[in-house]
Amino acid sequence: MKNLPYYEPQHDKADRVEFFKSRNSNTPAHFHRCIELLYITEGTVDCEVNGVGFRCTKDEIVFVHKCGIHALSPAPEYTNFVIIIGPRYSDDFAGIFQTETLPAKLSDASFNRTLLPHFAALNKQKNLPALVQKGYIDIIIGSLLDHYARVPATPAPNIGTIVSALNYIDDHYREPLSLEMLSSVFGYNKYYFSRLFNSYIGESLNGYINAVRVRNLISEARRTENPNLSDLVFANGFDSMTTFYRNFAKYYDKPPTEVFRSKQ
Repeated sequence: MKNLPYYEPQHDKADRVEFFKSRNSNTPAHFHRCIELLYITEGTVDCEVNGVGFRCTKDEIVFVHKCGIHALSPAPEYTNFVIIIGPRYSDDFAGIFQTETLPAKLSDASFNRTLLPHFAALNKQKNLPALVQKGYIDIIIGSLLDHYARVPATPAPNIGTIVSALNYIDDHYREPLSLEMLSSVFGYNKYYFSRLFNSYIGESLNGYINAVRVRNLISEARRTENPNLSDLVFANGFDSMTTFYRNFAKYYDKPPTEVFRSKQ
């Protein structure tokens, strides 16, 4: 049986433009709420995007639509530039990509090479101002949209529901949330919704909700002078100190006050 993809939340949480050079990354099937571009600079890589497999070589680009399931494996080796465009930036293109998108494999090597300096500049200059980063992204995405024929956007089954649930949790984690309530919001039987969520996220619904609460509590504490732990616990949706400590201990082996001071 094929393994179901997992949700990769760190890019969504960062919500920025990330750019780096990678070599021989063997990446299992996963998804996130970002647009991802991979420029193959050397070698060969086997790719799969939304269930369609293909091979890319030097000067080809892989385009991954927001929430597209994608996987990579060296064939036998490759290097590439990676750009991951967080939701805050990719929302600029939401109107375009809602019903249509770019092909996953962009194979006009001659044209792609005209964009290579922009990928290289983003990778080389790590501290570019946000507006300059956005300028490079707009040039790259705009040029690709102008050059390549678009195809209908076909999101994978159920991913839209999962992403909607993740967004709902982000917006309502301070409130009482339960499997019964969320399954009702999205119109599913609670047992089916629980299995669906767990299969994509790799975590139970309640476990994920409490992880979001821990993350946001810590972020809030680090922005607050002399934070009051009890106030933060209940303000961030936990129903008791016991529940907070049990979930906090899953991620940290230090007491909360020490984590708050670490700023990391």
